[in-house]
Amino acid sequence: MKNTVSRGILFYIFLLIAVVLGVLCVLGAILIFSPGTEIFGISYYINTSAQRIETALNDSGNQQSIDSLFTSGQIDTINITTNYANVSLETRQDGAVQFIIEPRLTGLMTSENKDTYTYTSRYTASDNTLTVSLNAPNMFLAFNNNIDLVLSFPEDVTNTNLDINITTESGDITIGHHELDVYTLDNLTVNVEYSSNVTFGIHTVISDNITLNVPSGNIRFRRAITTGNLTINSESTKIETGNINANEFTLFTQSSSINLGNITVESNFNYRARRGVLVVDNINGDFNCDEDVVIANITVGTINGDVLLPQAESSDITIETLNGRGDITTTSGNVTINKATSFLWVSTESGRIDVTIDTVSDLNTGSYAEDQGIVNLKSNNGTINVNFANLLLKNYISSQSGTINCKFSPAINFILNYTCPENAPSLTDGITTGEVANEASIAIGNSSTDKAIFLENLEGRTSIEDTYAA
Repeated sequence: MKNTVSRGILFYIFLLIAVVLGVLCVLGAILIFSPGTEIFGISYYINTSAQRIETALNDSGNQQSIDSLFTSGQIDTINITTNYANVSLETRQDGAVQFIIEPRLTGLMTSENKDTYTYTSRYTASDNTLTVSLNAPNMFLAFNNNIDLVLSFPEDVTNTNLDINITTESGDITIGHHELDVYTLDNLTVNVEYSSNVTFGIHTVISDNITLNVPSGNIRFRRAITTGNLTINSESTKIETGNINANEFTLFTQSSSINLGNITVESNFNYRARRGVLVVDNINGDFNCDEDVVIANITVGTINGDVLLPQAESSDITIETLNGRGDITTTSGNVTINKATSFLWVSTESGRIDVTIDTVSDLNTGSYAEDQGIVNLKSNNGTINVNFANLLLKNYISSQSGTINCKFSPAINFILNYTCPENAPSLTDGITTGEVANEASIAIGNSSTDKAIFLENLEGRTSIEDTYAA
């Protein structure tokens, strides 16, 4: 009897579930095939009809043609504000200015949010500013939730001095698509609250300032950019660029992956990161990280300028050629400079230093500090590998308890002064003096030279290889 009752209860439960599912299917079909029909306060919403923004409301409450405002030169600033719309700037050879809204919106919407997207367009004559605000709908359940705002300009408009400011919560930003897009702007600013993919497809931008505030997403410059000051603020954004020419380039990030082409700056390339990866083809100008760069791995080809990295902490730094002053301090990171031609000061707590010194003979030593030297490499308990291909004046290599390995190329004249434990150094290629001594001064080549290397290793292992006689 109990089994019969149980089977009966299960039958009615399954029957109830089947009825509920059938009702939901019917209601869903009604909603989908009858957009706008409201059931229990929910309706199916669909909008794919493009709309042009042709006029703007002026201070007097009258509508003015946007194209005529541009044609008469009455617009200096464009402000675009959205919640999650995609914004695109495009260029045409001729024609009128066109602002077009292109929605691709489908989903379920409650009666409280039944309105479609809304927009306003206002013109302020006092500062010649056009402001366009676009709000996409807040859907209960979105199946497709994309809305584009396309700003299409003829060439003669984008080659005037405009300030363009784009502010959005999220959505993709595209500045130009092809070689035709060459912009001459005063200022271009993009502010994103959450996430965005920002793409510069234009061939070049000549402007006073480009400022990008993008917390996460992607920033990509597909072609060369020329600007006054370029500033990028991000948190975990992936950044890729081609060549950049700027007065000053400032890049602040928390943990971004960054890959840059050739960077040319009149002033500085300022970089600050808590962590992340920075890869740069070449830098023409000064490279400064005057604040913490905690765990940022930095790789650069040639730097024709000075490098300032005073607080790199556990960063790994690799520079192919440094044609300028270098001032680098790390804790546990490794520093590799395959060719250093000027003043170089590197200090690390426990990291490794690999350097080839090839100081140019005409180096201006007017600001030379004798107690610091032309080259000054320090490590507490790390390893210093240094190859002297050429050198000037005084050079210092010191360690508390690490390992120092020195190699000297042929045909350079210098005085070697070293202090180290008695079981080091190990000297080769014809040098016998001081093999078991802990202090020695050895003249290599011309004894009258003013070029000197001071090597001090208090507790660690020291190896000196002389290839002079080779």
